Amino acid sequence: MSPRRTDLFTVQALRAVAALFVVALHAGGLLTAQFTGPDVPLWANGSAGVDIFFVISGLVMVLATERLADRAHAGLVFLRHRITRIVPLYWLVTTAKIAAVLVLPQLVMRTQLNWVYVLSSYALLPLHDATGEFKPVLPVGWTLTYEMFFYLLVGLALHLRQPILRVAGPVLGVVYLLGVLRQPFWPDAADFANPIVLEFLYGVVIALALRRGRHLPASVAALSLSCGTVLIMTVPVISGLLRPFVWGLPAAMMVAGAVALEPVLAPRIPRWLLATGDASYAIYLTHGFVVPVIGLVVKRLGVSGGTSLTAVVIGGSLLASSAVGWVAYVSLERPTLALIRRQPSSVRLITILSKARPIVKSLYPSK
Repeated sequence: MSPRRTDLFTVQALRAVAALFVVALHAGGLLTAQFTGPDVPLWANGSAGVDIFFVISGLVMVLATERLADRAHAGLVFLRHRITRIVPLYWLVTTAKIAAVLVLPQLVMRTQLNWVYVLSSYALLPLHDATGEFKPVLPVGWTLTYEMFFYLLVGLALHLRQPILRVAGPVLGVVYLLGVLRQPFWPDAADFANPIVLEFLYGVVIALALRRGRHLPASVAALSLSCGTVLIMTVPVISGLLRPFVWGLPAAMMVAGAVALEPVLAPRIPRWLLATGDASYAIYLTHGFVVPVIGLVVKRLGVSGGTSLTAVVIGGSLLASSAVGWVAYVSLERPTLALIRRQPSSVRLITILSKARPIVKSLYPSK
């Protein structure tokens, strides 16, 4: 989910699309919850942005490991890179969420701040919120728990000098089956067994095909991209057990079609879409602060119902979330990464971990 300029431009554009899908999902949820009712998402398919992210992650991790395969301690180097890339901004935004809960607890009803929950959230461990849902302090962080799990498998494959598919395939397959077979009497920890993990493997397979020089013909790629987009935007997921097929396969169709059309599409992708792809991780993490503000502004302006209300809430959320995400990317994400990368590699992780101490002390001051 973290953007890199060295990636394929089509993948960069799909990152932007995925982030905006999730923003639209939550903006639609706010619209129905606060303005029109009933309290259900206006467009549940926006959640499929996560599926696109997972397929992209499988693709990008395979391509990213090519230059590490022959290095000493390749697995540890890979994991250090991923932690450095993912954790700092996630911790900053999580801390902002905790501050918001402390200052305005009446606005955040689903967040608990006991020390186990807070520390587990920072560590991206599987956990449940106050309502029993599988979510950390920063709700969208649940996807990063699965991302980090996948990164661990990739790192293990590098350490063992084994193909990623050989290591990650069986493990994610077992997790998928546990998710399918999950029973009500199983412990809450079993909630981690989510069938969605299968989608990482879709991206791995696409990347392996690219490495072997296998590309879809242009006509087939265009059909794959267009059909995948239509399916993922329109077909509902009736059961989470079917999600890897109902949304995951269309997401894979989009990614496979897009990368095959890279020579054709890359020169035509608007710069604003690539810029949004750069900031997609920041948009994804920060939009939860932006969308409620749009709701408050719309209420203050007294925008009436109907098409105009929908356009203002959804459009305003997309534009404002993109702008705030871009500012966070430029002013926080990039400088933080640059600062960490300038330090010797042996102290990078210590630098990241050391920032947790003042956060925890501020939450639980000694008496």
